[in-house]
Amino acid sequence: MQAGVYLFAQEFLGVRNGHYAGIQAALLNPAGIEGQSLKWDVNVASVGVLFDNNYLYIPKGDVPVLGFGAILKGIKHENKFVTKFDAASPDKHYHFVLASEILGPSFQAEIADRQVIGFTFAARAYANISDFTGHVAQNAYDYMRNKDLWDRSLHDNSTRLNGMAWLEYGLHYAAILSKDDRGELAVGVGLKYLEGIGAAYVKNTNLNYMIGDTTQLIFTNSNLDYGRTEYDTYRRGHRQLNHGHGFGADLGVTYTRYNEGVTAAASGSAASGSGTPGSVAAGDGTSGSVTAGKWTGRGTSNYIYKLGFSLIDVGRIRFNRHTSLFHLQSDSANFANWSAYDLKTNNQVDRTISAAFYQGDSTKSLAGSSFKMGLPAAISVQADWNCYGNFFVNATIVKGFGHGNRQGVVRPDVYSLTPRYESRWVDVSIPFSVIYYGRWRPRLGFAFRAGYFFFGGDAPAGLFKLRNMYGVDFYAGVHFFSKR
Repeated sequence: MQAGVYLFAQEFLGVRNGHYAGIQAALLNPAGIEGQSLKWDVNVASVGVLFDNNYLYIPKGDVPVLGFGAILKGIKHENKFVTKFDAASPDKHYHFVLASEILGPSFQAEIADRQVIGFTFAARAYANISDFTGHVAQNAYDYMRNKDLWDRSLHDNSTRLNGMAWLEYGLHYAAILSKDDRGELAVGVGLKYLEGIGAAYVKNTNLNYMIGDTTQLIFTNSNLDYGRTEYDTYRRGHRQLNHGHGFGADLGVTYTRYNEGVTAAASGSAASGSGTPGSVAAGDGTSGSVTAGKWTGRGTSNYIYKLGFSLIDVGRIRFNRHTSLFHLQSDSANFANWSAYDLKTNNQVDRTISAAFYQGDSTKSLAGSSFKMGLPAAISVQADWNCYGNFFVNATIVKGFGHGNRQGVVRPDVYSLTPRYESRWVDVSIPFSVIYYGRWRPRLGFAFRAGYFFFGGDAPAGLFKLRNMYGVDFYAGVHFFSKR
């Protein structure tokens, strides 16, 4: 048995396609749990956080290297961040994405020849704010006290927000469909039960507004739709955090092309044994069994390439407990003395806004008590090439789906190329990737393992004071596994 500390990004570049990914591989391609170097794998805990935007940043050098504490204090005290707001271009559009995942106790194990099952338990959260205008962002950042934006007619018809958090219980299964001395074809499926923790959305934005001073906020010919779960329920315990249920699914397929030199050696060994099962050593010191001249073992150099295709996170959650949706519309609305309000609950916020838009009617904006939120669905293509010995090059594409005018969180697109060296005791990978979430962001990361210790990230430049920090992407975890 071996123990390891794994470093995982949201897409686990350079790791989920490796031979020691364990149950983590199922989250990129459910067929990926078949054909690894592991008999079984138990994930104790792992965490990954991706945050990126092009509006807020921390100037290079304002936090120490790997200064997570300083970043959190900066968020709390609002004294580290600088905005990209341009007063000359207040209508410029910006974008924001947040994705986080905690994978709790999870496992995979072989149940029969060519069959693997797994179970995952995860807490996940996604949030997207797309095409938000600079003046809306700056007014939110300054609590509408930026006098440069007073007495100006401002318009926003593009801002859209989707966010949700949920618990996920997944059952995974993978099996080989066909196999010969040239290669194997495997398929996998993951079925997930989803427990909705919280969600919110804003859409159909059409706001025309002017901030006169601390006493006047005027809207003209404006409308907007929004919905949310009641965030105050966290004070009432876990049972009140369950705001809905849903289901999700993953589907995947992989094709592995064997190394002909290994299979030829296996055939020769089997022939010398008159067709009876035997064993043969692979080039990296690992071994496998030989039956009827076919290689049935696992190693890090027993294939030339592996190709994968998957459809992940298909599904949605229906939020229908402590949930409300609203419609705002008015030809003329005056939110008088807005700076004097002390709004502490979501119900106070909703009623106050409704009264401003509907001439004192604090309940007219209420439009329903449930809504559905789509998962961050995506298609993914993976290609892993064993270029020489224990050296590999992996290419992975993840293409997120939009949801049209329906509610749903959107997975960022990722295009990556990751060279790696992989052995039993040392792994090194350097992911080159481009992420797209409304804007393009090139990234250069790294991951390193010595023995059982891993560290790295897919976008560490800001954490190492190499550039302004517009986001972070870090990951860590612990799992136990048994090697074949």
